[in-house]
Amino acid sequence: MATISTKERLPAVRQQTLPRTHARTHARARAKTWDAGLLLSITLLLVIGLIALFSASYSTGYYRYGSSTFFIARQGMFAAAGFAAMMLISKIDYRVYARFYKPIMGAAVVLLVLVAIPGIGTVTNGARRWLFGFQPSELAKLAVIVCFAYWIARDPSSVRSLRTMARPYGLLLIVFAGLLFLEPHTSATIIILGMAVVMLFAAGMRLWYFIPVGIAGGALGVVFYTQLEHVQDRINVWLDPFIDMANKGFQGSMSQIAIGSGGLFGLGLGQGRQKHLYLPEPQNDFIFASWSEEMGFIGALIVILIFAYLIYRGFTIARAAPDRFSCMLATGITAKLAIQTLMNLFVVTGIIPVTGASLPFFSYGGTALLMQMGEMGILLNISRYMRVDAKQAE
Repeated sequence: MATISTKERLPAVRQQTLPRTHARTHARARAKTWDAGLLLSITLLLVIGLIALFSASYSTGYYRYGSSTFFIARQGMFAAAGFAAMMLISKIDYRVYARFYKPIMGAAVVLLVLVAIPGIGTVTNGARRWLFGFQPSELAKLAVIVCFAYWIARDPSSVRSLRTMARPYGLLLIVFAGLLFLEPHTSATIIILGMAVVMLFAAGMRLWYFIPVGIAGGALGVVFYTQLEHVQDRINVWLDPFIDMANKGFQGSMSQIAIGSGGLFGLGLGQGRQKHLYLPEPQNDFIFASWSEEMGFIGALIVILIFAYLIYRGFTIARAAPDRFSCMLATGITAKLAIQTLMNLFVVTGIIPVTGASLPFFSYGGTALLMQMGEMGILLNISRYMRVDAKQAE
């Protein structure tokens, strides 16, 4: 039997995976090596994140568990496993995810239902978000990306009508948002809705669709603020966390104190003071505040610039993707990274209220890190097939 080359096999696989996709007319390039800039920025963030985690967590680890290396030891294992998974996934053709979009979506729904059942899901800090150490919300984010990418590739015109957007796009978002509300998991809901909007907008959704949504959201916010006292308290504490430092404003005030204490060059790696049982969750949601205290404005700016470059590379890969499915897949993965990163940075600096969004590659959490590295693997695989014409234009 004659051997079929990779170049000859690609169009046939595309036809099987996306039978109704309106593929771009540009010629598909032969599979190349990964995008060097993307791989370098991922590696830098992972290494710096592990350093920041150890520095921020050794006090909490010793106080809670009697071991200063409690958090870094576990995160290091997940980081090694995640990096290996990323390299493996980067060799898997991205079109395979279109073939399994229904099982991915079904698994996410089932796991979200299970975690909401008392006695099955694990409750931590008043929220039931874990299922045997796994956060189903992370799989839900990936499910939205894959499903939206498949539906858009199958029928690009579906995003230009409210009727066709209501089903399946709107229906899937309602199901996931409702299940996340039961946990509750506000930050995951915001991230999913945000990246869904970015994908739909990139696919050609009409701009005027945002007008009624914006008006309705603004009116609802005004009603909540004027009629609900606890909403007023939360907004007031967000605007000035120092008015209630001992209670509702504790997280925000301690975070701002940590960032302000760092100055231009910081107190030095490992020399931060707020992480010693002052700053809440220094190994998780507020790890960037601890990093800013120790490395100062310069250290914080370096991390922000690496994130910005990673996001830039992600959208560049999406723009140069060989077909509509890979374009939407790369757009969704990059949008998720951008939204979650901005949410965390905005929280620790007081720009938005505390939501509980972790910082990718930095915050402690095995599930999130493994999923992030897996998604970077998908992005690396798409980068291997960037169109020659777009890459040369870049």
